[in-house]
Amino acid sequence: MKALRTILFIAALLVQQQATGQEQLSELKNYWQIGIGLGELPIDGSFKPSITLGYYFGNDFYAGVIYQFSDKISRNESSFNAKSSGLEGLQSASEIVAQRFMFQVRYAPIKNGPYLSTGIVYNGKDVETMQFDHRSRVISGESYQGTLQIQQIRPAGWGLALGLGYQYNFRNGLSAGFEWTPAWGQYPKPSYTFSSEPGLSSQAKDHLQHKMDREFRSSVTNLYKIFHIGVAYRFK
Repeated sequence: MKALRTILFIAALLVQQQATGQEQLSELKNYWQIGIGLGELPIDGSFKPSITLGYYFGNDFYAGVIYQFSDKISRNESSFNAKSSGLEGLQSASEIVAQRFMFQVRYAPIKNGPYLSTGIVYNGKDVETMQFDHRSRVISGESYQGTLQIQQIRPAGWGLALGLGYQYNFRNGLSAGFEWTPAWGQYPKPSYTFSSEPGLSSQAKDHLQHKMDREFRSSVTNLYKIFHIGVAYRFK
């Protein structure tokens, strides 16, 4: 939370400076840049702190790294994976989101405009646990009475990524920006564990797994990727 308060404080300063007419810096060559940020929007207690470091080889080209720390997120009713099961009675959904890393090169073809981001992205293993309440359910034509827990494991992996971002560079050395850089086509294949009373049949497990797999691959948010929003400071 201390890191989050620092980010919000710096962001407030940037907004204030922009309101007073601070012009954007156009000369970036030979500057280093270090920053902090978020890998998740700060909703429901999740924010996934991150750090960045890079170097400007010119006004158009930047090379650097983004590292995002692991975090535990309470998704609950907002859980896409829980909804994809088609089951009712969700009590809780929490996810251990692993570390993220990207070595990137940015190219900004338009002065003071958005940039292209490309490079190698790595995502660690994510584990989401979904707990459903005690009730009667029909799964694949079979009736069950009791509680149900589903654990979905998204394996670690890496890929070649391409995305977009934008950064506003103030003359005092501070910057604020965001980006989304996914590894297109690099969908991981999740694995599942099911715990219920009574136990599910193989047919019921296969039905849930097939349904959740299909929905999983329909969302671009499940690609190996980097999402980043943050602030940074430039220096020579």
